[in-house]
This record gives sequence, structure tokens and C-alpha cells, in this order.
Amino acid sequence: MYNFSNLFNNVVEFQVGASYRNYFLHSDGTIFDDATRDITIEEYGAFGQIGKRMFNDKLKLTFAGRYDKSQNFEGRFTPRITGVLTVAPNNNIRASYQTGYRNPTTQDQYIDLAVGGGATRLIGGLPELLTKYNLVTNPAVTSDSYRAFLASAASGAPNPTVLQTYTFDARGVRPESVQSYELGYKGLLGSKLLVDMYGYYSIYSNFISAVEIYQNPLATAVKFNVPVNLTDDVKTYGGAFGLDYVFGKYNLSGNVSYNKISDIPTNFINTFNTPELRYNFGFGNREIVKNVGFNLQYRWQEKFTWNSTFGSGDVPAFGTLDGQISLKVPSINSTLKFGGSNLLNKYYSTSFGNPLVGAIYYTSITFNP
Repeated sequence: MYNFSNLFNNVVEFQVGASYRNYFLHSDGTIFDDATRDITIEEYGAFGQIGKRMFNDKLKLTFAGRYDKSQNFEGRFTPRITGVLTVAPNNNIRASYQTGYRNPTTQDQYIDLAVGGGATRLIGGLPELLTKYNLVTNPAVTSDSYRAFLASAASGAPNPTVLQTYTFDARGVRPESVQSYELGYKGLLGSKLLVDMYGYYSIYSNFISAVEIYQNPLATAVKFNVPVNLTDDVKTYGGAFGLDYVFGKYNLSGNVSYNKISDIPTNFINTFNTPELRYNFGFGNREIVKNVGFNLQYRWQEKFTWNSTFGSGDVPAFGTLDGQISLKVPSINSTLKFGGSNLLNKYYSTSFGNPLVGAIYYTSITFNP
């Protein structure tokens, strides 16, 4: 990245940059479809950004554009525009329109793995993987319709007419793109209260999800889990509100955030994996008595459902308390810190299938010569 602003005497801010990345997947066929071949993925991109302050620095507009290319997908151009308006000293309103995209992950592209004792095969969504397992010439059926067929068979009257074929897009899985609108405010009210809030609304096209399907349902069915793109747009929205208040030497802070996704069609897996509601509270004092300070932080998030190709289930709500005490030792120019995260040692997990997280306690010494 390089900043050319000095060339324009800082009348405008102008930056450009570029990046290059090369993935080398080397699992010898244990995870990816690379038992008999090497798999590499080259990606490159470049961007330019220009910013201008106007109306006595009360308004700053920024325009940016980025182009990215992956060897497996078409190149994408993503423009963005943001604005920050100073409505009063230390009070700003910000607005933005942004576009972006996300390539399917390396697993979404090339995974080839049997899980659940071989009962399910996870495969990438590229056309070559669909061809490898004949999912185009020998189409599979949707999971809901297969379960309906099993139910009819269990009742003694097998009904194959309930089976519904799933048809893959010949292009395979593709990058998802998003358009996002955001409006926010940040301001210092008086000299002690800082307020920060925002709201957003995003529209995803080609949202990357996954589908469970069964091949050969009337014989020995084989279950596949394949990443695919949704044909309809997916919308997300939410916001956050935060306060930071100083009284004397004490600091009190808190924030709450809300994130919501529109309904995902049946037969598809929702991998948004974000709790709708979470909040934090903080309380501290840098020097409650001479050379001694402390800080406490409580974090909470609500229960939500986690979905992935490896498993799905509920992640229970949890709250944790973090804390730290600091002791300055001026005679040796040092600061001692004693603290921990999850002080109460209440075990929790942040995603389905992950190990539980307990307390971490620590001590440290910082020497400043």
C-alpha cells in the first residue's frame, strides 16, 4: 500500500494498494480432493481510495474501489462511499454505502471428506467435485423429501412420488456479494459521556449456504453435504448502542448489539451463526488508591443455533466476568498486573462442537526504563 497524499499537498487523501495470495492445499487426500494431484489457488487484487475534506473540515467524503480475482471465479469490482459530518464539536454523524464479496472457502471449493463413520460425505461445490460423484448425471433428492419417503416406507406404504430432485447450478458454488447501508452517530455529550451507535441493513446475493441431499434413495442412499448459493436474496440488519461515562477517576461503560438474518429457505443450512443479542458492561478506575487500579468487564450473549457441515445444535447463553488489578511500583519503574478472563470459571462454548472454555488467570510485570 502507498499513500500519495503528500503529492497533492494533502488537499486530498489518495491511497493505492495491491495484494497477492497463493494457497497450497496439502492433505494427501485426507481432507481435500488432492490424493492424486496438487491443489493451488491464486488470488490477487488492487484498490484505490480518495478522500476529501470540505466545508471547513465539517464533511469528509471517501470513495474507494477494489478489484479482486481468484483463479476459480470471475473477477469482482466493489465500490464504496462513506461520509462523516461534524454536526457540533466532538459530535459526528457517519453514513456509508459499501459493496463487497466473499469467495467460497478452500473447504467450500475442494473438501472431500467422509464424516459420521462414513454416513455423510462433505464435498466442495466446484463443478469438478459434482462431476466426480455423478451428482449432475445421477441427481440426488432433497433431505426433507427423503425423510418423507422413509416415513411412508415405515408406515408400510412406500411412496417414491414424494421424492424431490435437487438440481445443481452447472457453474457450481460461486462468490456471494453484499450491499450494505450504515448510519451511525458518535458524540461527546458534555465532558463525561461518550455515545456511539449505529444501524445497518445488508442485502446478500448468491448467499453461500449448504444443502443436504441423498443419492440413490431407492437403494442404498448416500448422503452428501454440498455448499451452494441461494437463488433469492438474503437480508441482515441490526445495530449497536454504547455508552462510556467518566465520573471522578471511575469509568463506566456498556454496549448492546442486535443482529438478525431473514429466513433461509427450507432444505438449506443457515450458517450465519451469530447470536441476535449480546451486551457488555465495564467498570474501572486507573488509580482507586495510590498506584493501584482495577478494571472489570462482564460479557453476555443469548442462546442461538449453530449450523455447519460438521454438526448443528444449540449454543447455550453464557456470561463471563473478566477482571484485572494493576499495581505500579515506581521504585523499579514497573507495573504488576493480576487478572483473569472468566474469573468465576463458568464453562461455556462459543460454537457447537467446540470444547468448553474455562477460566484463565495470569500475572505480568511491565518494566519501563
